[in-house]
Amino acid sequence: MGRYYWSKKNTVEDSTKLSIAKLKEFGLLEGYRSTTLTWTWSLSGHKSSVGIAINVLDEPYYAKLNYTITDRNSGEKTDYDYKIGLTTTPCHYGGVRYWFICPLVRNGVPCGRRVGTLFLSSGGKYFGCRHCYDLSYESRNECCLGRFGQLGYVLKAERQVEELREKVKRWTWRGRPTKKVRRINAITRRIESYPSGVNWESLLI
Repeated sequence: MGRYYWSKKNTVEDSTKLSIAKLKEFGLLEGYRSTTLTWTWSLSGHKSSVGIAINVLDEPYYAKLNYTITDRNSGEKTDYDYKIGLTTTPCHYGGVRYWFICPLVRNGVPCGRRVGTLFLSSGGKYFGCRHCYDLSYESRNECCLGRFGQLGYVLKAERQVEELREKVKRWTWRGRPTKKVRRINAITRRIESYPSGVNWESLLI
């Protein structure tokens, strides 16, 4: 059994998440597309939205984001408008898989990490990878005795899926899913019946 520990770090569950998988699901990784993505948090009912324009028609590929952040203390609003680079890796039987290039800079050094998911953490201004934000998981913020069995499993499983996706280099081999992909699919099937904490919406323009 894995070892659990108490962590006070910000978590991926409390962050706004932008994933390549969702962009593909919404059909946004085709030529040039623009839309508004909306997240609805199930516990508070609060909604967050981000305008996004994606170019995979001509290189360099990119995702252009625009959104507004309101300071909770002063109520001051700040607009953000910037591009995030996209890169690809070839799939074994044709086609490509898209990745974000993390745009954040830590200690004066650009991250540039290739990731499938970016986060806007609490107090953050720009979307970046979980490594730059040093994000933890909710399952690690609870002691072992305080965990609810099924909920703890779902959170741990979602973390495993995300970590595996970042490690996948080849999705198929000789017409069959690779070992990592089969593991991702198996874990995903187990958690499909559980409701997600955030509902995604895409308002296509």
